[in-house]
Amino acid sequence: MSTRPFTGNPSQVMMEQFAASGVKYVFYNSGSREATFFDALHAHPDVNGILALHEGPVAAMAGGYAQVQGDPAVMVVHLGAGLAQSLGQLFNAWNGGLPVVVISFHGDTGSFADSVMLNIDHDFGPTYLSAPFTKAAWAVIEPEGLPEAIERAIQVATAAPTGPVHIAVYDRLLDAAPVTVDIIDSRIAPIRSGYADDADLDGIVSALQAAERPMLYVGDGVFKSGASDAVTALAEHYGAAVACASPDLVGVSIAHPLHCGPFGPAAAAVKPDCIVAIGVRHAGAGLPGDYAAFRSADRVFALGSDITNLQNIPALENGIVADEGKAITRLLEIARDAGSSDAFDSRRTSALEHAASLRAARRAGLQPGGDHVVPGRVRPLVLLDAIETELARIGGGIITSEQFAIQLECIEAVDGGGVITHLRRPGESEGWGMAAAAGAKVAAPHTPVIGLVGDGSVYYADSVFWTAVAHGIPVLYIIPNNAAYGIVATLFAAAGGIMRETGQFAGVGLEGIDPLGLARSYGLEGERVDDEADVASAIARGLAIVEDEKRPYVLDVRLPSGLPEGASAAAPFRLSGA
Repeated sequence: MSTRPFTGNPSQVMMEQFAASGVKYVFYNSGSREATFFDALHAHPDVNGILALHEGPVAAMAGGYAQVQGDPAVMVVHLGAGLAQSLGQLFNAWNGGLPVVVISFHGDTGSFADSVMLNIDHDFGPTYLSAPFTKAAWAVIEPEGLPEAIERAIQVATAAPTGPVHIAVYDRLLDAAPVTVDIIDSRIAPIRSGYADDADLDGIVSALQAAERPMLYVGDGVFKSGASDAVTALAEHYGAAVACASPDLVGVSIAHPLHCGPFGPAAAAVKPDCIVAIGVRHAGAGLPGDYAAFRSADRVFALGSDITNLQNIPALENGIVADEGKAITRLLEIARDAGSSDAFDSRRTSALEHAASLRAARRAGLQPGGDHVVPGRVRPLVLLDAIETELARIGGGIITSEQFAIQLECIEAVDGGGVITHLRRPGESEGWGMAAAAGAKVAAPHTPVIGLVGDGSVYYADSVFWTAVAHGIPVLYIIPNNAAYGIVATLFAAAGGIMRETGQFAGVGLEGIDPLGLARSYGLEGERVDDEADVASAIARGLAIVEDEKRPYVLDVRLPSGLPEGASAAAPFRLSGA
């Protein structure tokens, strides 16, 4: 381990260790007690602060940054109250296993008073709030311990299974008095799970060779370990159908012709007799049907970097804890040594037919009117295809998505160079998409980024428009605007009751809000699109602006109403006579 002496106040120590550990950005919301910290952040030449106007977007921006390629992200929020404000989005980072290092400063509540304003009750401790959403948390009480604490936090956050880590720094360390410490200059190497045993991999190869209807059930562990190409090649070699967990679109491209979409419907159609789960965390609704997709399989295998990749998969013949990238690379070698892929032509044809049929059904469901144009509105499938085509035309890019009007599983392969990466909100807490897109662009500054954010989701975090403008983060925000909480309205209708009976839906209508006006108030330019003939040109224009002029841009794309057919928004309760 290489170290060097450094003298500065504790805040300067933190900045110097961030820089030494390769941290280039700190996502933050300013706090009133942390003046010396933010002064040091502003002054350091190699660490840049990116300000969000609410703690939720701070966490989502850090998560979006980490989501792109697994690089650790550092976020700073204020005391207990600021940390509490960030927890909704920290839950998403936790659910997605994203390596986010959370730093908060806390008053030493037992020294002079029973409580400090804005702090959490001292009986709970400074890491109490974050505990459910972090894989590790600890407090730092002496400035000399800061370098090791930061280095350790990054190491733990990036070690499999990756996830958020919280450091609570007692705010007496924010004094201006200098200290001398040893900065750790050795760059942190990620800790990965090891290699799988060849005998275990031989068993999977034998099962895939003998199967009639094999399926690869792929999760985000594949993407995180850099195994996407190897898993894709394995599916192609064996003619295996591919399915994914609902949030995960990055293991094998959702546009690949062998990709059958979400695991449940895919398994129901294919009826696989052999399932190999790779880097996936199977989840459900707490019902017996959670395991229904596995019932056709005589043989089930699972491979992943952590026990969470195995624990919810029933009837396992073999569960292997190993790095997905290392294991699949070796598995592919064994498979190719075992024989030519020509032997699997017939089942390859069958898998392709299943995938095409399922994709066609999803596309038909997304566009129930078929070729019928809706005047003054853009149909979801038209928008989806235009986004994919225009992004492919310029060589690919990243799409971050928090919306329900457009099913990304409907994507078809389009002509064009490069790779299109689809990143979905990893948890169920709304307000991710706006900031995650900005974080993704910071992580990949030379890659086009489209933030696909539904109108309802925009309103959770519209202040991110300011962050994108102030920091010059050139994201193309595309808002599929159906003037409703569409997914909620759909579920309300399915539940029956008075709203379905009357066609008057309460609490879901979002008419009368102008997202483009909101964006302009924060300094963004943009345009409204309500004619299908203009969609492709508007997206092309937006991509040219963000890539050539290096500034964010927004497209407010007006979709048909997100309310059930024939329904309308009920008039909300109004306070009268007050």
